[in-house]
Formats: sequence, structure tokens, C-alpha cells
Amino acid sequence: MSGRPQQLAAWRTALVTGGGSGIGRGIALALARRDVSVALVGRRREPLETVAGEIASMGGQALAFPTDLTQAGDRLGLRERIHAALGPIDVLANNAGVLASGELAALTPAAIESAVALNLAAPIILVQQWLPDLAARRGAVILVGSMMSFVPLPAASVYSATKSGLRAFGQALRYELRTRGVRLLTVYPPATATAMTASMARNAPWRSPLADPAIVGERIVQALLAGRRELQWGAGERMLTILYQAMPWLVSELMARHHALFVRIMSSDHDD
Repeated sequence: MSGRPQQLAAWRTALVTGGGSGIGRGIALALARRDVSVALVGRRREPLETVAGEIASMGGQALAFPTDLTQAGDRLGLRERIHAALGPIDVLANNAGVLASGELAALTPAAIESAVALNLAAPIILVQQWLPDLAARRGAVILVGSMMSFVPLPAASVYSATKSGLRAFGQALRYELRTRGVRLLTVYPPATATAMTASMARNAPWRSPLADPAIVGERIVQALLAGRRELQWGAGERMLTILYQAMPWLVSELMARHHALFVRIMSSDHDD
């Protein structure tokens, strides 16, 4: 990047879930470049502190808040911890997620419950918890969705369900946030080089480039600056979405024929 990035109005503090890697790290860095202090939230302390160090080297401020968002007790204590360290927040970026892929019969109940908690319940509860801050400061919510909310894939029933739920949550929530002066941006990034997609890329018989998560994060923040409501990009993802909307029977039949291939590809359950 050249020059100074456009600033985010009067917003000064953001919370980014899954901020220790992948798209979450990209969002955090993009916000920090615009003088936004960042609360980095995720399960593992080490990657969060690494990103906090990167932001500090840029002259910004970021603090690590190790938190298991699948646990109600951890979620409930998060607001107090961040308030004590950074004060109220202006931007809530819900990025953390887990793939939990594979055929439903092969998944454990614990894996299913964890995926639903992280991908769907946590974003809903965090928005509810932080709504007083966001409304008072006329802030913004970011929901990081997935193409699989438009086109559910074989061997990804749980992930597709949670991301479809997140999309519907955002669509309905937008009415409430509008009355409170809070903006909502829902994004559907292309396949991105993260821990979540690493084994999927290895198992796929084709080789297609994965997006750089730092560039994805920057594009998301640019969309927020531009006042976008939704953002979906990636030629392959957009083409598949359009085709599925026009001829769902054809896409479904093709996927059914290649069910075994999708089972092999969807073998990763890393979170991001």
C-alpha cells in the first residue's frame, strides 16, 4: 500500500474474533493502519500476541484476549475484560469460525455443538452484548460469511447450516441496527489461504489460487469505509452462486455425482 489509508470516521476501537490468523488477522491489520486500536480474540494466546506485536511494530495498539467463544462463561466475561483495557468498542468484526466438515454420520455431537456455537451462536450473542457500545458510538458490525450460505456443498452440512443461519441473522438484524444508527456489513470472501482451507486445497484435484488473507482483510475494511451492506467477490464463487440460483437442480445433480470427491476434500476442521 502507498500513502495513508482513509480513516474510519471517529471509530477508535474494534474487536476482531479469530484475530490471530487468516482473515481475522487481515482485518485487524487493516484497522490498525487506520489508527484503530484492536482487541484480538481467539482461543490461542500465542498467535494473538504475535499479531498484537505486528500491530505494535506499525505504531498501533492491539491487545490479546484469549477466549473460547464456544463457552458461555468466556463470552460473558469478555466485555468486562475489553472495557477495562480499551474502553467501549466502535467496530465488532465477527470472523472466527470452524469448518467441522465431513459427512454428518462421521461427526461427533461435540464437534457439531462446537461448530454451531462458534459459527452462529457466538456472533449473535456478541452483537447482543456489544449493542449498547455500538449504538452509543454509531458503530458497525462485520459478519464474515461464506459462499456455502448460497450454495450448500456436500460433506459440509453443518458448516453450510451455520453460515446460512449467519446470513439470515444479518439480513433480519439489519432492520434493528438501522434504527440504532449501527451499520452492518456482511462479506462473502473467495477461497482464502487460511488454516481452515489448507487441507482442502491439498485434497482438491484441481489447483486454483487462494486469496491472500491480508488483502481480503483490507478489502473488507475498504468496503466498510465505502458504506457497503454486502460484499461477495471471487469469480468462481460468484459464478457458482449465479448458476445455483438459476438452475439449482443442475448444480445439485453435479455435486451429488461427485459426493465422494467432496468428502475427500472437506476433511479439515481447523478454525480460523
